[in-house]
Order: sequence, then structure tokens, then C-alpha cells
Amino acid sequence: MSENTKPRKRNAEATQARIIEVAREVFTEKGYDGARTRAIADRAGVNVALINRYFGSKEGLFAMAVPPTLTIASLTDGPMDAFGARVASVFVGKQIHDGYDPTFVLIRSAASPEAVPILRKALRTQIIEPLAAQLGGEDALERACLIVALISGFDLTARVLGINCFSDSDGAAMRRLFAAQIQTLVDVP
Repeated sequence: MSENTKPRKRNAEATQARIIEVAREVFTEKGYDGARTRAIADRAGVNVALINRYFGSKEGLFAMAVPPTLTIASLTDGPMDAFGARVASVFVGKQIHDGYDPTFVLIRSAASPEAVPILRKALRTQIIEPLAAQLGGEDALERACLIVALISGFDLTARVLGINCFSDSDGAAMRRLFAAQIQTLVDVP
């Protein structure tokens, strides 16, 4: 065998990372049920058998691709008396972009019997419970759930559905009001 005909060695980590990256994009576009492993493999430039080899199934790939990105750490990193302002600064005026978008994955996968348990567990253990721990005090879990519902509902209304609720061009009034509503749930004695 000549030097030019030797098979290339595969970099398994790089291949897995590429599959995950592409899977996130496809799950964003199609949701769990609409995503096809063959389409993911084709876009990633790999054989579809590698998805089963590395992840076991589409469900395994979904579990490796989406839940690790569902976190609230960047918003809870800092004093909680400014939490509402941090949330508002991230979500008011947030734009739709190409590529991976967890909100679109959640919405487009919400009816999937395979995806919902994975998403429910990730949201509970990676967002709601850590937020409740940061909040502390009475009804912390309930307050955390309400905060997540407000954020999700706002993101759905403003960004996904594209309903413009801003009376000013820069969204300052919406940022102020949204921050105040979130902060009210944080500051419950």
C-alpha cells in the first residue's frame, strides 16, 4: 500500500463533536420527531452508523446534544439582587440566529414522547433546582418555576412568534418592566 492509499485515521472525539454540533442545528430546525439521523449524518459528513456507534440512538444523541446546553449558571452568576436585570438584558431584544437555539428545540420537541422526559429532567435538574437553591427561602421551587415560565413565555412571545411589544426602539421600557417582574419573584421574603 503506498503512502497515498493508506486509510485516514478517524479522530473519534472530533467526529462526535461534529455530529453533536450538527444535531443541535437539526433539532433546532426540525425538533426531535422531525430530525432524521440520516440527515444529521449527511450534514456532518459521516456514515449514519456512527450515530448509533457513538450515541446508541437518536434519543442518545439528543440527550448528549441538548441537555448539556440547558443551564442558568450565567444568569445566577452574580448578586441575586440584580438577577432580574441580567435576565432582561439577555432576553429583551434577543434575536433569532442561525444554528443552535435551545428555545426552538424545546418548542419543536415538546410533543415528542421520547424528547420530553429528557428535556423535563434537564430543565428540572439544571435550571429550576439550581435557581431554587440560589433563591432560597419560602416557596423557592415554586418561585423558580414561575421565573422559568416567565422567561420561556417571554422568549416564545417576543422572539419565536415575533410579537413586538416594545413602545420604544431599544426595548428599554420592556427591559425595565420584565426585570421588575422577575426580581419580584426573587425578592420574596
